[in-house]
Amino acid sequence: MKLQFLLLVLLLSFCACKNSTDYVLSQSIPQIDKTREAKVLSAFFGLDNALPKTAIGISPKAPGKDGMPVIFSHELEPSTLDASDFRVKTSNGKSFKVDVVTFKPAVEAFELRTVLLIGNYGDAPNNEPVEVEITGELLARSGQNFKGQKVAVTPLSKGPFLSYAEHFTIDDAYPYVKRGKGCDCPKNKTTTVVRTVWAGGVRAMNGEELGENELNNFEVVLVKNKIGKRVDTIKVQPYLIADIGDNDNNIDLCIKEKGVPVSVSVKANTAIDPRDDANDFTEIQILNRW
Repeated sequence: MKLQFLLLVLLLSFCACKNSTDYVLSQSIPQIDKTREAKVLSAFFGLDNALPKTAIGISPKAPGKDGMPVIFSHELEPSTLDASDFRVKTSNGKSFKVDVVTFKPAVEAFELRTVLLIGNYGDAPNNEPVEVEITGELLARSGQNFKGQKVAVTPLSKGPFLSYAEHFTIDDAYPYVKRGKGCDCPKNKTTTVVRTVWAGGVRAMNGEELGENELNNFEVVLVKNKIGKRVDTIKVQPYLIADIGDNDNNIDLCIKEKGVPVSVSVKANTAIDPRDDANDFTEIQILNRW
């Protein structure tokens, strides 16, 4: 019952054709995106022949197909996203086209780095997808081209993991969401926000939203001082988890302590994917958005 609910909520919320404008473009492009290398970070085999019949609203081809979120290091330029940009190779060497691509549900400003691929990419466990290749002119908003890049596919049986993380402060220019689904960290209590981007949509082990029970499972390393070669760090937990309830793979950690976040880790068995696969211990470097 829990699995059926997650499949319906998490994956139907991903569903939209690539021409949909139900996304929000950030007003500025982070300076770091103009200088660091644009990469495809992960491809996660999330569902095998499991998109429900109601997915026909996306495409007549969608029901019963596979779902695979792909994460990029940079926000994508939406006008360049097309299903023909991708090819999926399976373990027996066959190459498959993608039927439908969409940003949903990760459609807020600064979130357009996750693309859901819908199609038929072989079957687990005998002929699973093993590689995604970018074959078209798929551009980052910074202008960098992902064409020619390849990434290994995480097998169906594996649980979710951290693909990307960045930190930022909530200033006057930030597109702040005060309340409701996907709302942001409280301004008056938060020193820094650490945005974690998972390989696919996640919930807590009980199928509910990540929340108070999971706070101590997250650990963020902050740099307090740098004096010559000496670096003083502390380890903290978020006091709140935000940007939840919108069914996407972006989870914000609200940090009250002062310092520069440099890494984040999550204990095993903190989150599950749509198949109820639990995460292993996962850790990643945190980038400064600006």
